[in-house]
Amino acid sequence: MRILFSFLLICLVLFSCKRPNRNPQNATSNSSPQREYRGENTEIKQNSDSRNNSEESRSNPIEISSGEYKTVSELFKELNPAVFRVYGVLGEDKYSNGSGFFIGQGIGVTNYHVLADSQEAYIQIGEDFYEITNVLSKSYPANLDYVIFETEYLNASSLPIANKNPQVGEDVFAIGSPQGLSNSLTKGTISGFRDNKRIQIDATIDHGSSGGPLFNMKGEVIGITTSGMGTGSELNFAVDIQALPYEKYTR
Repeated sequence: MRILFSFLLICLVLFSCKRPNRNPQNATSNSSPQREYRGENTEIKQNSDSRNNSEESRSNPIEISSGEYKTVSELFKELNPAVFRVYGVLGEDKYSNGSGFFIGQGIGVTNYHVLADSQEAYIQIGEDFYEITNVLSKSYPANLDYVIFETEYLNASSLPIANKNPQVGEDVFAIGSPQGLSNSLTKGTISGFRDNKRIQIDATIDHGSSGGPLFNMKGEVIGITTSGMGTGSELNFAVDIQALPYEKYTR
């Protein structure tokens, strides 16, 4: 399946001069300036919790030493391998894309709106593509806007998740793929807390960033970057990671 998907991507690139919008790595999950959600009532099929409390679901969380100060650059190098791009196949030559990250072995998280309407879905690790095989938990965009899923790629490490609530004024950073620029880092500050478990931030969030992790300065995940108000705006939002049922997939 990965070989076929990669071949299709190569073909799309070769013909991009005639069909510039048909390269999935240039596609975005939203086209409106406000970067809100698609398909609020669309379905993503959810199967049983086959990974629940299973040894197979366990990977080693990246360890961040509490007694050692690390720069954002150092944290990025440690955390970056557990962040990836996500693609949804919407139809012939039509794709959505966003970002995602691992919370367990073969278990990832992204936004629901990134995969809404998808016939098939993949994550990209380096130059390779791996199928998303099973949806474990989900919430529609109007609510928490997340999908926890299984993938055929078995990662060696996953991201640590914060066990304390963040505070207004706290510095944060995010890793995502805005405009198809894989695993880019952006920094900012928590500006407030809003309805529906949303964290308001001024870190730049753009098309393709949706579904990526938002970190505190210890390198712990505190949220999932979700939406923003205009390209390059400083008014952006993430879903509070504590609102997700992640614990059953990380232990």
